[in-house]
Amino acid sequence: MITLLDAMERKESAKRIRRQGLVPCSIYGPGVERNMDIQIEEKEINRFLKSHSIGAKTKVKINGNELPCVIKSIQYEPLSTKPMHIEFYTSSEDRLVKVKVPLKFKGKEQLSRNNLVLNILKDDIEIEGVLKELPEFVEIDVSLMKDGSVITMGDVALPAGIKLLSKKEEAVLRVAEASQPEQGEIAS
Repeated sequence: MITLLDAMERKESAKRIRRQGLVPCSIYGPGVERNMDIQIEEKEINRFLKSHSIGAKTKVKINGNELPCVIKSIQYEPLSTKPMHIEFYTSSEDRLVKVKVPLKFKGKEQLSRNNLVLNILKDDIEIEGVLKELPEFVEIDVSLMKDGSVITMGDVALPAGIKLLSKKEEAVLRVAEASQPEQGEIAS
């Protein structure tokens, strides 16, 4: 389900609207005539970001128009981790879009049962596809992996119509045997 975010065009400085409980954002891309500075209520953005991140699809309603968008970047305040600024890329739903989406790993519990450790080297993947077909994340099943197994970007299964833009040879994860403390060592 695609979430609809209500926005208003922004006329004031980003600093001033943050004090008013709003998050400054920008929308750009072929779906708009010009780049637009907008603002969205912080409560609405926080609810949205609990289950979405960079690469997530959404619709932004502004001036009565609903624009299909992808989140391109999110800037957070360093100490409070509150969102400071969000960039939305808009396009028609039938147009190709390049985006980074998160990788999710399924079956980690099975590795633990087999005394194996999952070393995640990369937690996102760059892909290209038609906006309406883009996944919000890509899932990798690691439950059947063995000690020494490696998965590269080229090994990741993508939905039909989605093209890999990350380097095929780039390692995503490695599986290794969990080290056991020797007799007399104290495990911390």
